[in-house]
Amino acid sequence: MKELFDNIILFAAIQGFLFSVFLFRKKQNREANKVLAFAILCLSINLVVVYLSILKVYEKYPILYGATLGFSLLYGPLFYLYTLLLTKRVKKIGPKYLFHFIPFIFIRLYLIPYYFLSHQEKLIQIEKSSYDGDLILNVYSLFMPIYGFIYTVLSLKVIKKFNEDIKIHFSNIDKIKVNWLRFIIIGGLLVWIVIAFAFLINIFFSEESNGFNPVYLAISVFIYAIGYSALNQPEIFIDLQPIPEQEAAEKIKGKYEKSYLADADIEGIKQSLISLMQKEKLFLNSELNINQISEKLNITNHNLSEVLSKAFNKNFYDFINSYRVEEFKERIKNPDFSNYSLLAIAFESGFSSKSTFNTIFKKYTKTTPSEYRKQNTQKLF
Repeated sequence: MKELFDNIILFAAIQGFLFSVFLFRKKQNREANKVLAFAILCLSINLVVVYLSILKVYEKYPILYGATLGFSLLYGPLFYLYTLLLTKRVKKIGPKYLFHFIPFIFIRLYLIPYYFLSHQEKLIQIEKSSYDGDLILNVYSLFMPIYGFIYTVLSLKVIKKFNEDIKIHFSNIDKIKVNWLRFIIIGGLLVWIVIAFAFLINIFFSEESNGFNPVYLAISVFIYAIGYSALNQPEIFIDLQPIPEQEAAEKIKGKYEKSYLADADIEGIKQSLISLMQKEKLFLNSELNINQISEKLNITNHNLSEVLSKAFNKNFYDFINSYRVEEFKERIKNPDFSNYSLLAIAFESGFSSKSTFNTIFKKYTKTTPSEYRKQNTQKLF
């Protein structure tokens, strides 16, 4: 069992190193990928040091002991900054973001005296265990998961806001939504939970691990999960499409506290929009975005979003896809489409993926496409 655990963390470290090198070399979305690569590199170094500790290499090279102490304070900020970069909340990480790493810097400075000890003194310190009776390091071990939880919440809030914003501007979000990023952040949250439980168990039971530590197993699984996610979600490497009028999007909420349009203007734009959709059927374009309609109506994106919210109680994404659902329903009843598959009709109606079509169709009709076709086919005959 111990050998299996050793191999799991060793191969996870190797995978992490390879993956980080790949990300460092990736030219697309360079800033975000560099931050992710650095985070994974630190995780991998952490596992390597753990592996060497299991082999008791530190007895010969005690300087390695505590080499990664404080690294846990890097992961929350790094994944948070990666989330900001990927969702275009920031364009580049500059010196002003260094305050996120103050706790890490403090711990590393606190450890400096250890490195000036002699070889024998280092071994004595290791034997005593740095944590025993050391207030600073005990506070660190308690603070570490709390710090991770805080940044996990911040990252999830950024993702939630991003997913709301893209629905304001795009009718098709399959290539933009970052569900895989939420998967990674939640995976990190699970690691923090394991760390918190391990800390509590150590306080109340003080049991020997016999070389097995669930924290490092969790980190290993986390690295494997990131690798798996990258293979199944290639967009992790690419630059996401920017949201137009990013600053305006920040002002757009469920309710418009500051209305820029009179009621008469809203009604006028509403009728023009309905007429435009009926005559030109712009929703048949699967890549339709809010800019294209705003230009045709000669209004701003913000004004169009306000009209959609107040006159239709919908965002752009829901508004356009409601038309696509109605188009699908019309075509399903048309004998000319009797030999078409459900997915073919969905694509003809403006949808771009099966999963999105099924989700949206059920949202508006409370039934599945196949059930709807069956019901309406029976009515025709």
